[in-house]
Order: sequence, then C-alpha cells, then structure tokens
Amino acid sequence: MSIKKPVLAVLSLAFILILGGGIYVLTQINALAKPLVEDIASDVLGVDVAIGEMDTRLKERKVFVRNIEIDNPAGFSKPHVMTIEDVTVSLDAIAQDSVDINDVTVQGSDIYLEVTPQGTNLSRLQKNIQESKGEGPVEDAIRVIVKRFALNNATVHPSVTLVSSRDVKPLNLPPIVLTGIGTKENGVQARDAVAQIMQPILRRVIEQAGDAGYYEGLSPEALKEMGLSEFDQIKTQINEEVDRLKGMFE
Repeated sequence: MSIKKPVLAVLSLAFILILGGGIYVLTQINALAKPLVEDIASDVLGVDVAIGEMDTRLKERKVFVRNIEIDNPAGFSKPHVMTIEDVTVSLDAIAQDSVDINDVTVQGSDIYLEVTPQGTNLSRLQKNIQESKGEGPVEDAIRVIVKRFALNNATVHPSVTLVSSRDVKPLNLPPIVLTGIGTKENGVQARDAVAQIMQPILRRVIEQAGDAGYYEGLSPEALKEMGLSEFDQIKTQINEEVDRLKGMFE
C-alpha cells in the first residue's frame, strides 16, 4: 500500500503507529522506524497512514509522535478520517521480542465522520480492521503490552448527506481511557493490540454520534452494520424532544 508521506501522518492515531513499531524504536531509531510503523498501521487499518514526526528519546524512555493523518476509506469524499496533533508514549520494559508501554496519551484528535445512506466511514474502518489478516515476521516477533491508553480532546466533525432539519455541529468527546491491553496474554501481537484499542474507540465514537442524532434517516441495514438499531435512533429522538419540551417550561 502506497503511503503519502508528505501529507499523511491513528486512530486512534499515533498510538497505532507506536504499537506497531515499538521494537524498531530501539533498533532503527527514527529514520527507519517511521516508515516501518506507517506500513504496519496502514496494513491493519486498510488505509494509508503516515507520521509527520517521530522523536525517540531512549534515555527518557519517551517517544513523541506529531502530526498524524489517517486516510479516509475508499468511497468517501474527505481526504482524512482522522488527524492527530500529538502523542506521548512512556516506555517501560523493552526486550528483543517485546515492548511494555506504561502509558499512551493522545491529544488533539479530529475525527471526520461522514454519514451516507450506505453507512459511515467509521463503520467502514471497523470492517477493514476485522478483515485485516496480513501477518509477517515483524508482527510474529513482537509482543506488546499497553498498560494505559488515553484519547483526550477529541472532536468529531460530522458531514451528514442525509436529509435532516437538524443543525449538525461538531461533537466534543469525553476522554476515552483503556487499560490492560495485552496484559492477560503476557503481550499480544502488534496488530492485535491495534485492534484491541481501535475497535472500542471506534465503537464509542459511533455511539456518541448516534446519541447526537447524526444517523437520522439511516436504513436498518446500515444501523445494524454499525452495531446499532432503529431503537437507538428513536431513543435519541425521544430524548431530544423531551429536552425541547423541558426548555419551553423553564
């Protein structure tokens, strides 16, 4: 898969990139680590991913990743599904075939949700991850543990192509925190760590967007593909009407 290095740089997500390439941070440092990690992330997500900058500081056991852009799945109009400003990775134990990460903190993420009659770009990304089966010696050799992951200051920018009378405004997400990735298994393959982080994050964003009413008018089939139902959409509409009526009497 080709990578647009000057423009592109997770998904959630810089953390994706580090999970895939932690061992290379030690062996190849920044020059070779960046393109290798980009390849792993792109393979798992099924879209092009690139890193703007990777700064490895071994003495501090820190990795700083900046300016990440993740391409939109095919068939959607905007260039990116997600961009990330800054990721800080705190390393713990590092061995020849494993890397333990104490903490991954992601700041300043912008998620560009596109809603079409057939579904959304986020649900397409979910499907790409589920269908990703590529494996190689890199993934086989590296075992990854992430003790804590946090996605902070994330904003969803919706683009709804369905007919709707509602004003579509950006949605600020509450922090998403995950813990214990790979701990029970004493480490998991890099691609499995990516999936264990990305899937719940995408699920949370999809649910929050549904609560905001972004899926009004979607078919039952499209809602089902996203793991939602017509009841979820009806519930959201009822809650909005209750809030509106309350406002009339305040």
